[in-house]
Amino acid sequence: MISQQLVAIVSGMPHGFFYLWQSQFIGVHLVSDVLIALSFFSIPIALIYFGHQHKNLPVSQVFLLFVGLFFFCGLNHLIEILSLWYPFYGLSGGFKAMTALISILTTFTVIPLMPKLLQLRSPQELEEINQVLNSSQQYYQTLMQACPVGLFETDATGRCLYVNKYGCQITGQNLSDVLNQGWVDGIYPDDRERLVKEWLNAIQNQQPFSSEYRLNSLDQSGIWVLGQAVPLKDPRGKVTGYIGTITDINDRKRVEEALQQSQQMLKLIMDTIPQRIFWKDRNSVYQGCNLQVALDAGFQSPEELIGKTDYDLHWRLEEIEYYRRIDQEVMAENTPRYRIIETFITAEGQQCWIETNKIPLHDLEGNVVGILGTYEDITERKLAEELLAKSEARFRQLAQQEKLINHLANQIRNSLDLKTILETTVLQVWELMKVDRCYFCWYRHEEISLNSAYSNLSQSYSSPAYWEIVAEAKDPAIPDLIGRYSLEEVGIWSEKYLHLQMGRIDHIDHLPDSQSQSFLLKFGLLSVLSLPIQTQMGEIGVLICGNHYEPRCWTDSEVELLQAVTAQVAIAINQAQLYNQTREAAALAKAQTLELETTLKKLQQTQAHLIQTEKMSSLGQLVAGVAHEINNPINFIYGNVNYATQYMEDLLTLVERYQQAYSEPNPEIQQAIETIDLEFLRQDLPKLLNSMKAGASRIQQIVLSLRNFSRLDESSVKKVNLHEGLDNTLLILQNRLSEAGGQEKIQIIKHYGNLPLVECYAGQINQVFMNLITNAIDAVYERKLAQYEDLFYAYSEEEITVNPFHSWQPQITITTAVIQNEQVMIRISDNGVGMTEAIQNKLFDPFFTTKPVGKGTGLGLAISYQIIVERHHGQLKCVSKVKEGSEFIIEIPIQQQKKLTLFPK
Repeated sequence: MISQQLVAIVSGMPHGFFYLWQSQFIGVHLVSDVLIALSFFSIPIALIYFGHQHKNLPVSQVFLLFVGLFFFCGLNHLIEILSLWYPFYGLSGGFKAMTALISILTTFTVIPLMPKLLQLRSPQELEEINQVLNSSQQYYQTLMQACPVGLFETDATGRCLYVNKYGCQITGQNLSDVLNQGWVDGIYPDDRERLVKEWLNAIQNQQPFSSEYRLNSLDQSGIWVLGQAVPLKDPRGKVTGYIGTITDINDRKRVEEALQQSQQMLKLIMDTIPQRIFWKDRNSVYQGCNLQVALDAGFQSPEELIGKTDYDLHWRLEEIEYYRRIDQEVMAENTPRYRIIETFITAEGQQCWIETNKIPLHDLEGNVVGILGTYEDITERKLAEELLAKSEARFRQLAQQEKLINHLANQIRNSLDLKTILETTVLQVWELMKVDRCYFCWYRHEEISLNSAYSNLSQSYSSPAYWEIVAEAKDPAIPDLIGRYSLEEVGIWSEKYLHLQMGRIDHIDHLPDSQSQSFLLKFGLLSVLSLPIQTQMGEIGVLICGNHYEPRCWTDSEVELLQAVTAQVAIAINQAQLYNQTREAAALAKAQTLELETTLKKLQQTQAHLIQTEKMSSLGQLVAGVAHEINNPINFIYGNVNYATQYMEDLLTLVERYQQAYSEPNPEIQQAIETIDLEFLRQDLPKLLNSMKAGASRIQQIVLSLRNFSRLDESSVKKVNLHEGLDNTLLILQNRLSEAGGQEKIQIIKHYGNLPLVECYAGQINQVFMNLITNAIDAVYERKLAQYEDLFYAYSEEEITVNPFHSWQPQITITTAVIQNEQVMIRISDNGVGMTEAIQNKLFDPFFTTKPVGKGTGLGLAISYQIIVERHHGQLKCVSKVKEGSEFIIEIPIQQQKKLTLFPK
């Protein structure tokens, strides 16, 4: 009600009164409101400018409220001025309401900020803080200048704003040259493109920058540094610059380059050597290798193999497990393993043999951290060993064949029972040739002869001719064939055997003759090898080998074996028949048996004497003839060497006088002198003639030794030097001594005593020396062969080693001495194969020998025994142990008490 009355009073005032009031105070109101409005408008402008200059202020919202408050306050005063003339009461009230609202908002905004405003520093405190900040800034600037790392700062474009002292020292440039320079301009030209890409990549990914590059230097060689930088951003995330470090790594780079060159050289060496090299960690993971290992594994470079295991490669599973098992054993036992024979499949799918060595790797504390392995491709060597094994198998086969032949030869000497010989023959051939059946059959005529081994002496009858199988060795599952078979049953083969034609059938399907095929089918044979023989009595027999279960291709060696066997069987049959004839003769005249045996023995001895005498006589004539033929031209050469020497000396003297008389020869003669090198010829020609003379003299000595050995002109007893005979014998056997020793010559050890001249037959004593030394050489050779066989059977292919015979050296020792009873002793010993006691008991029996057929007659030691014991009244003994050697001891008188006979009774 009061308000309404006030409005009515004002409204009812006369205009003149209001005008009078306005005219009195309008000036004051106008000036005051204008000044107040200007003040209020200037304050927001100042606040807006301050806020624009300090965009990061944390109280920017308060500034906006104060700007609005002061602005509306200024507007209110302007409205007051206008209201003096116009009644804008509604507009004035609206602005006052807005001013009131902003005032309330400002009040509620300022009140929470009062604690922070109360914490604001005073100007004095701010001054102190600025001094501390300045001290800290100087400290950090000093620290940055003294830092051994280059520090720099750039703006957003890369323009250098700051570089510490060490950063300038790295490049050798002044600070003025570096500041305000683009960072790309300071990079070595070869590294700029790479570095810009790395810098842009770091900016795009918002990651710190780090790279190794070269800076420009005064010597234009570039300095390697490690550059690292991080971006500086404003509160809105915009990059305003970069700060970073540069570290001098030039020395390290030089070392790395040297190390890299060394590693490249090492890699080149490792990739060049023929051995493969690799290394693994504790888990058998490949950590490195050379190029050859990578290629074997199917990779192009060693880096592709790193981090893989054997399971990742193309080896077979069993090979992989074997490799890894050896790896674990080497690392667990901390013991190297050498020369491990392994196989693996190459990248091309070929199987190879390798010889591997594996060594444990240790760290600085001695702990096993892996293995180092090397291997070498030995496929060619293994192939050679396989060929050697085949050759040795062939050698064993030949040895077994030779053993069979020797056994049959012993059967011939030890047994004259035809049935035993035939049964032994078919059994050994069956076992050796691994056939299903081996048998021997005879062709029986219509009338059986009374001296047949299978005839009944009390009966004589005639029957048709037939074939009789008398001995057989076979598989127990095969039926027997022993018995008689008619000529019709045998068919066309009967005619071939009677014509002594060999039968060699690999498969019955290859036979065009149906009759022959039916004959073989009747006996169940698929392959047949048969060799007929004919005895001295005209009888025909056939040794037959056959297969029932599967065909067989007969080799030439098997044919040769059967031929050798049939030859021995023929000899055995002939001797058996002769023996049977002897028994029949003994049965008819028992009274003459003893005399006949004595005569036969004397005949054998006489035969042995004649054979050996003829042999030595032929040898002596040959040696004497050769010595005589050599002696004549040697005497001619030796006799003319002295004259040739004198003639050459005269010619050289004449040439020297010509040179003295004509000191300046014409050009042609001077050129000839230089061409023939006259000075060298003058010095070398006397030496050449002396060498020829020495050679001729040596040949004369050898001829004399041959003549002394033969002793053909000394048929009577005379005193001789036994040492000379021994040396002459060794000279003749020089080639055998080298041959029997293999790669190493047989060592001859002489222990000669002081022997006097001994009365004897020199030629016969030399014959004894020849026989004993030859037997010693054969014994050494047999032991060499036996050790080769022991080597083959004792070692497998993977464990065989090279040259296992270093511990044994072939030797023959000759010892001479004078013993009691005016006798001399000669001991000839060897370290050969040795002999058993049973062989020693038969050693001096005529025709007894342990050598293969064709290698010895069994007469050498028998003749030697007769020469020493019967002709020289001495002793010949033998002491031997198996695998230790043999020793022969000769004892003969120095002087013979009675006249020696050439052929004693």
